[in-house]
Amino acid sequence: MMPRMRNLRRWAIAAALALSAGVGVAAGAELMQGDGSLLAASAPPALLGPITEAGRAGWDCAPEHAATARTATAAGLPRD
Repeated sequence: MMPRMRNLRRWAIAAALALSAGVGVAAGAELMQGDGSLLAASAPPALLGPITEAGRAGWDCAPEHAATARTATAAGLPRD
């Protein structure tokens, strides 16, 4: 009787997993069929500007200058 109960438990777990996977797929399909603008970004964040060869626009601050400094003293690091 024990092997039969073990198999029943395995089948019950497999059925529960299959059912939850089916629900997940159905929910995902509903999102994909919905309005595409819901998943699209409305605009880039206003906090960060685009990164160009000159660096990030609008970030003229001490940490940015220290990061691009060529020497340790130019970056404001203490001497050993």
